[in-house]
Amino acid sequence: MSNDCNECYALPDARMQETATGYEAVFSIPGVPKGAVDLRVDGRTLRLRTSAKAEPRPAGFRETLREFDPALNYAATLDLPELADPKTIKATVENGLLKVSFDKRPENQPRKIEIG
Repeated sequence: MSNDCNECYALPDARMQETATGYEAVFSIPGVPKGAVDLRVDGRTLRLRTSAKAEPRPAGFRETLREFDPALNYAATLDLPELADPKTIKATVENGLLKVSFDKRPENQPRKIEIG
């Protein structure tokens, strides 16, 4: 991939799973430090954008193999599920993975019904 682009973004690998009480989305953003991640929620839309800076390469440096491009930035949007509560979003970055979790709205949480 060429680094000639000022506003080029790649779509990160992502997955989302539902639990009994909420959801977890995981984005693969290798080489991106926590401080370079911009995560926002706008209504029911989650927006991810990274702004990692490339390390300068020595003169004559030539790469022959790479797993990921450390200069690559990522952008993605995710529509939150209808039952999601955007107010409960939490996120962490560790080992190249951005994990975003959020609860279901309280009225959609499982609950035990007492029998009288």
